[in-house]
Amino acid sequence: MIFLFLSSFIISTISTVILKKFGDKYNLCDFPIDEKLKIHKKPIPFLGGLAIFLTFSLLLIIFSYLKNFFNWQILAIIFAGFLVFLIGFWDDLKWKKIGIKPEKKFLFLTLFSLLATFSLFFVDIKIQFFLNNFLTFVLTFIYIFALINAINYQDGIDGLAGGLVVISLIGFIVLALIFKNILALAISLILIGAVLGFLIFNFPPAKIFLGDSGSYFLGFILAVLAMIFSKPYNFFSFLGPVFIVGVSVFDGIFTNVRRLIQGKSIFLGDRAHFYDRLYLSAKFSILETLLICYSIQVIFTLIGILIFCL
Repeated sequence: MIFLFLSSFIISTISTVILKKFGDKYNLCDFPIDEKLKIHKKPIPFLGGLAIFLTFSLLLIIFSYLKNFFNWQILAIIFAGFLVFLIGFWDDLKWKKIGIKPEKKFLFLTLFSLLATFSLFFVDIKIQFFLNNFLTFVLTFIYIFALINAINYQDGIDGLAGGLVVISLIGFIVLALIFKNILALAISLILIGAVLGFLIFNFPPAKIFLGDSGSYFLGFILAVLAMIFSKPYNFFSFLGPVFIVGVSVFDGIFTNVRRLIQGKSIFLGDRAHFYDRLYLSAKFSILETLLICYSIQVIFTLIGILIFCL
């Protein structure tokens, strides 16, 4: 399993370097056009998510084939992950340049999340809280949709979203070892290696970004891990992963509630997230902001593990 992590880390690092150069050469970059939402001052490639997705998909296929558990579930995870990645990549590539209406983006994100949910549901990967199939499907969709947006919300300063995901993945690795779940362990180790390979170049000052494609994909895989560990009628197995994902979930809930109370659209971005309040309002440095957020995430993840094991 250590070899699996190291392979992922090395491939992701090399892929990130190559894609950074490719992004710079062909202007596949996040341009700081909207000064209210952008804190970087120059164009930065948004292909980090592509490096993570390719590394994850390749190694999961190879590992599962070598271990003789390559099956429809593996294919469904990769296919559904590709759908979620694709809608984010199209946003990075086209929509951000033409200024698509947030409502239209929301509609497409909902549609692709539904398609991803259908793909997983077909191979029995779901939040197994209810016995009723319709309620189970709805809850699974909500979990996917909520987590891909929750991670995307955290991709506002260098190193934050990826770092929070790494801490969450450590939590899922602990659960995989406790409950001897090989699939969850393989997914977590591959993804944590891929994210760390990317983080080398995303840590302040960032040389490459996740893009919406990367943050959506990371949120999706965290949702898949939550599904793998879910148990019928077990509230603790439902709540535990919420805390393991931690800061991203609670900031996402607070953000949408705050916007609704203030009479603002939940579809329009702002600079009032928890990390924004630390960095822009309280005037902590980026590194101090990361340290505070990482520390809180560790606490949430530990609580999530304890809740799940009750």
